[in-house]
Amino acid sequence: MQFGWLNPVNSLAGRIFIWFWLVLMLTVALTLLLSRQLIEDTDIRRLPPGITAQLQQQILQWQQLPDTPSLLQLLSQQAEQRWVIVRSRDNQLLTPQLLPRNFNLNWLTELNQLNRPRLLRHNNIHLAGPFMLQLADEQLALYQLRQRPSQPWWRLSSLSEPILVLLLLLISAAASFVLAISISRPLRELLQQNLRFAHGQLDSRVEQLAKRQDELGQLGRSFNTMAERISALLHNQQRLMRDISHELRSPLARAQLALGLSERQQDLQQLPRLKSELERLEAMLDELLTYSKLDAGQYQLQYHPVDLVALTEQVLDINQLEADAKQQHFRFQAPAQVWLLADSHLLGRAIENIVRNALKYAPTNSHIDCTITVQAQQLLLTVRDYGPGIPQAQLSDIFQPFYRVSDSRNNQTGGTGLGLAIVAQIIRQHHGQVSASLPAGGGLQINVTLPLPPPNQTLDPDD
Repeated sequence: MQFGWLNPVNSLAGRIFIWFWLVLMLTVALTLLLSRQLIEDTDIRRLPPGITAQLQQQILQWQQLPDTPSLLQLLSQQAEQRWVIVRSRDNQLLTPQLLPRNFNLNWLTELNQLNRPRLLRHNNIHLAGPFMLQLADEQLALYQLRQRPSQPWWRLSSLSEPILVLLLLLISAAASFVLAISISRPLRELLQQNLRFAHGQLDSRVEQLAKRQDELGQLGRSFNTMAERISALLHNQQRLMRDISHELRSPLARAQLALGLSERQQDLQQLPRLKSELERLEAMLDELLTYSKLDAGQYQLQYHPVDLVALTEQVLDINQLEADAKQQHFRFQAPAQVWLLADSHLLGRAIENIVRNALKYAPTNSHIDCTITVQAQQLLLTVRDYGPGIPQAQLSDIFQPFYRVSDSRNNQTGGTGLGLAIVAQIIRQHHGQVSASLPAGGGLQINVTLPLPPPNQTLDPDD
């Protein structure tokens, strides 16, 4: 099983997966860290004897004080008050301002029950005690307070619980926001260009989106391809409508002129001309209808075994009379038989259009070469004339409907401008390719490539 779609470099699915996975891992890690940091780090240790003796010596100085208020007043006058005082009889804390609000006083009660001073470590607070002091009729328990240095800002233990929760929410929100923007921004670009294209701006393309290497980039490039094809299709349709209007207007105008002359002269001398123009108009409409059906994919092909050699010989025989009239000679080279699955009617029409195109532009007393060769699993049909040819840059344009090449191709040849366009559609319907080339020695050559059936498939001519 392939997992290329998980590649975060070229896959949006992989990028989303990695991003959400990292956010999940970050959330889990922060949760574990928070759980450890929020647990009270408290322990009770032995107090070194030297420190115990030093603190007891300091407390002995206060035994001469008359009462507890005097002790409290004395300690308040010190620059840094570091002694926590608890009254033993009721465990009342007399210096509550020295301890954090969330400090658990039960720890002091537990220390007060010990038989010797200990060191209490609670988060960043150190309490050494208790040291007992008797003043008047009250017994006091004293604890020296020491605080460790403040934790750095990046240590979570220095932050309060609400701030830690807020920080976690902000980090996950920022990660999700970045992911959402990375997906929505290219989609907004696609939406904007799509709306512009729908409003008739056919040059609308997505530039930034097409540069991505993931599925969104593929979507952008497919949109650009679709836009280019639709734009070309609309331009071709507009040009086709202009050409059709022009091509149909010319024979109609000449027919109307011939009809008007006949009425004016009261004779039938213009009838042959009128008949010729009407026949030309009928042929053009027939080819236009054929091209429209092929272009729209509405022409249902009837496939059956066809001998291309025999079909081509039949087409050449039909056009032999026209070739003799211009003293043109066919030269045909082909194997004995070449069988393939095709619609013989359409394929024969395509070959005839190619041959008639060569007859139109080949000079008088010249040759028209027609060859059929088999190469691997495809055959190649070429038809070459020795006429004026066309410019190199226009070789692919001659398969467009009503395309004209100046000087060499014009209405005087009697063509409709749809012959090679129909050829291209027919060959495309047969899953083949057609192209034009300029061979050495002049003229124009039409090349048709068609696929052959697999070697293990035997074609029965009687099917």
